[in-house]
This record gives sequence, structure tokens and C-alpha cells, in this order.
Amino acid sequence: MLLNMKKYFVVSDIHGFYQELIDALKSAQYDKNNNEHILIVLGDIFDRGDNPWEVYQFLKSIPEDKLILIRGNHEQLLLDLVKQRCPCQADFSNGTYKTLVMLSEDPSIAEYNWILQHKEEYKDFKELYKHAHKIYEKAKERLYNNKKLNEILDWIESDRWRYFYEIGKYIFVHSFIPLQIIDKAFGTVRYNPNWRTSSSEDDLKESTWGCPYKLFKAGLFDEEIKKGKILVCGHWHSSDFYNHLIYSNQREKWLDIRSSNPIFKSEQYPNLIGIDACTALTHQINVLIINENEME
Repeated sequence: MLLNMKKYFVVSDIHGFYQELIDALKSAQYDKNNNEHILIVLGDIFDRGDNPWEVYQFLKSIPEDKLILIRGNHEQLLLDLVKQRCPCQADFSNGTYKTLVMLSEDPSIAEYNWILQHKEEYKDFKELYKHAHKIYEKAKERLYNNKKLNEILDWIESDRWRYFYEIGKYIFVHSFIPLQIIDKAFGTVRYNPNWRTSSSEDDLKESTWGCPYKLFKAGLFDEEIKKGKILVCGHWHSSDFYNHLIYSNQREKWLDIRSSNPIFKSEQYPNLIGIDACTALTHQINVLIINENEME
């Protein structure tokens, strides 16, 4: 019997929902001050929710030896947006631009509020909007370069983050293990027996995308199953795992993504666990708990 048994608490796809994270961890009886409690985060820390800074501060408050961070696609999306400094439609739909706004302010709103406050001072509307545009440009600069954002970017780019983490029989990832890209344009990939040590940077980044259960069902984890490995992933709402793997021929049993995304664990697929609760819709976060003696 282990006297000081470690307990691993696994969460994923927090997406800036701070209170939902705290409530879920409290319900799971996680205690960041307990030396035996280890938190594993399977990526997608920000975007969509209103509290990216609070989520960051909470995770930063956890001692490094008790926090494991797995990179998700939304970490890369944030880095890419700041680098290009010009949001595209996907940055709005993915919530990436919203993260910038939550850490600073929306330039358009800053401009609009300034106009409301100063419009009576200007008889010439051209002068009014000329000055308003300066307000917009200053707010835009702050959007891509402010203390909070810079601190978060340094954190994301640090060696605290990894693309996968393996403990005993469990492999923790955001979406899937790194696969070898054969043709990115056609989405052609194959299993790389040496993925742990020889995956390219492109292979690693691509592993944060894709549909986990489809890749699993396609046999791309079969060699790891032979070794007794279990894949634990986020990225894709768990209701789809149930609907397409368990209830594919029973539409009347399908789960609703908006309200029901329990942790995916099934005797039919013992080597696959999906935990993404689609927090943006459900306002819930799943917490998978694994005791140290269950790792081997």
C-alpha cells in the first residue's frame, strides 16, 4: 500500500472559464496545496471565456512540480494572431481575438466611447474622427502589446509546455499522439513508431488538431494498444465520442453537445478516454481522477 499516493486530476479545454474550472476542481476535491495532488491540463487554456487572466493566474500559482501543461491548438492560435497582428474570421469564431480584448480592450469600443465623451467639444466632425482614430490606433497597439499578454505569451513559449506526457500506461495529449504527415493538403498521416523522439515540429503542432476518435478508430493508435497504452485527450467534445462510437446506430440515444458531455470511458474502447465537456456551451469542466496505483 502506498502511504503517500499521488492523485492526478486531469482537465482540458478550459477556454477562459475561470469559475467553471474552480468549481469543477473543488467538486473533485482537488487541493493545490496538497503535495500529492498533480494537475494535468490538456491544452486550450484560453479563448471563448471572459477570464483568461484569472485562469492564467490560478495555473501560475500552482507549484511547477505539481502542474503538467499540454499544448493545445488554441495556444498556437494565440501566438499566431499576435505575430500577424491582423485577425481573420477564424480568430473571431475561435475566440482568439476575444482573449486579446479580455486582456486589454476592444479598439473599436475605445474609439466609440471616446467619441461619446468628446463629441460636444468638436464642431468639426472631421477633427472629431481624426482624434478618435488616434484613440483607436493606440488601443490597437495595446491590444497586441500589453503587460498581461506579454506575460502569458512568455509562459506559453516556455519549456513548461509539451505536446504529450506519458505516465505508465497513460498517454496524455490535447487531441492525438504526433503522427507523421505524408501530405498535409490531403490530411494524409501515418503512425510513426518513433513518435516520442523523432516527431518534427509540424507533426507535433498538427497533433493538436483533428478528431481524436476518428484517428483512433482508423487504427492509428493500434500499435500503442498492443503495449497496453491508454490515450487521454481533450479537443473534441465527448458527446461525439459516445454518439459515433457507442450509439452510432441508436440516434435516439445521442447526447446533446449543449448539455451532456460526460467523460468518455467505455468497455468497448478501453484504450480511449475523452474529457472535453464543451465548456463554452455547457459551462461545465470534466475532471478525470487517476490514482498513482492505477498508472501501471
